[in-house]
Amino acid sequence: MSSGRLFEIVYLLLERRQMTAAELAGRFEVSVRTIYRDIDALSAAGVPVYTTQGKGGGVALMDHYILDRAAFTEEEQRQLLTALQSLPEAARAGADETLAKLSGLFRRRETDWLQVDLSRWGSVEADQRKFEALKTAILDRRAAAFTYVSSYGLTTDRRVLPARLVFKGQSWYLQAYCTEKEDYRTFKVSRILKLSVLDERFSRPLSPPPIENSGEPCPFCVTVRLRFTPAMAYRVYDEFDESCVTREPTGKLLVAVTLPDDNWLYGYLLSFGAMAEVLDPPAVRRRLAKMAADIWRKNAEPDMGCQGIGRMMEPSSKEVSVMNPNGQTFCQSCGMPLCDPSVIGTEQDGSPSEHYCKYCYENGAFTGDMTMEEMIDFCVGPMVESSPGMTAEQAKDRMAAFFPTLLRWKKD
Repeated sequence: MSSGRLFEIVYLLLERRQMTAAELAGRFEVSVRTIYRDIDALSAAGVPVYTTQGKGGGVALMDHYILDRAAFTEEEQRQLLTALQSLPEAARAGADETLAKLSGLFRRRETDWLQVDLSRWGSVEADQRKFEALKTAILDRRAAAFTYVSSYGLTTDRRVLPARLVFKGQSWYLQAYCTEKEDYRTFKVSRILKLSVLDERFSRPLSPPPIENSGEPCPFCVTVRLRFTPAMAYRVYDEFDESCVTREPTGKLLVAVTLPDDNWLYGYLLSFGAMAEVLDPPAVRRRLAKMAADIWRKNAEPDMGCQGIGRMMEPSSKEVSVMNPNGQTFCQSCGMPLCDPSVIGTEQDGSPSEHYCKYCYENGAFTGDMTMEEMIDFCVGPMVESSPGMTAEQAKDRMAAFFPTLLRWKKD
């Protein structure tokens, strides 16, 4: 007779309330006769187990039976108490009372050595209220409504049947059945706004797919190759699997990873500042460079002087080549004035470039693989912004006349 089998029979009966002797025999790969001997042994040990005959009968435990603390080993008691102690604050409502009761039952109190707080800095109370509302909706099977901000910048009103909360990576997600889309969707909890739990209840069973296979479909994903400075190693290994990372002899880190090509991607890449470089694909590199340039223009100090490109193309400037009559040097790729040494590009040996700005040219090579037309499109925004009254078409016309005089775009 196996004592382990006896305990497992009790666990099964606690979980399922009733099982037939044949089901138990099949589970443990023993005979029905052996199961009946086990039932007799449990009864003799004081476990209130009984059997009923006929259709719908089987083996069951008396109602309200609970396991004695002796049914748990020392290690099982420790694991159970630690599991309750380590619940995140947002999920721990009611757990403290349970923890106190179990500690009394086991006559032990574990050292409070582990604490998990998954709320955002400065948002503890707000995050806990949102988490508690979602937990209530899930457990009470009540519909919920909220405003959601997607990674594509769209704000929509949603009505959902909440299924489960998932913590993955560094964020909480809600998996729910969206009544409008008539399918399961995954929502990042931090982007759920104006949440309300409705009085409407639902009874349908919910079975959302694994979180990595769910969520709102993105138009496409893109594989990006990135190079990080050694100073970013802590974030690289925090946020990317080691199999995606290659360390160069210089200490720089190469990362190849597939990510959704949406607004989130560019915000994420910009979060690394100048510590990251996009190697591929060129389209992502160009768009990121444009966004970074736009950020610089909007936040530059007013007295930084001649960084705009609007003044470089007055009607008389068609004859300008490398140097204008006033001695002003322009980048021979984008036309930006090079009056500040900090914006001058570098040659392969690190020396200052004679012709190009650092945004177009670094370490002896152009930073972006683009055509003259693409460069014009890139510069339209800043030129219009720095030239009040100028339209985008006028800016394009001026650049179309001016750019062919620049060294990079001159035809032999």
